[in-house]
Amino acid sequence: MSEYSFFARFYDELTQNVDYERRAEHFSALLLSYGIKSGTVLDLACGTGTLTSLISARGYDMIGVDGSADMLSRAYAAKPEDSNVLFLEQDMR
Repeated sequence: MSEYSFFARFYDELTQNVDYERRAEHFSALLLSYGIKSGTVLDLACGTGTLTSLISARGYDMIGVDGSADMLSRAYAAKPEDSNVLFLEQDMR
């Protein structure tokens, strides 16, 4: 059992105070400031994929990588069917 097996069940509830929408807007604006209007973006340590999905909704193809299968199973379950997100379980080093 990984350290995140138990934690994954509560992660979204514990991070309700995080303004993911604002973060997604910030990262999207940053990408646009560099002239990046489309393409593939990596979200390293994506957790349950909230930010990953929000950036995907702004037109980017997303790869969400996390070391926890439990976090990723929650990310995948919450992923809109029409999103351009690929979730991968990998060592983030």
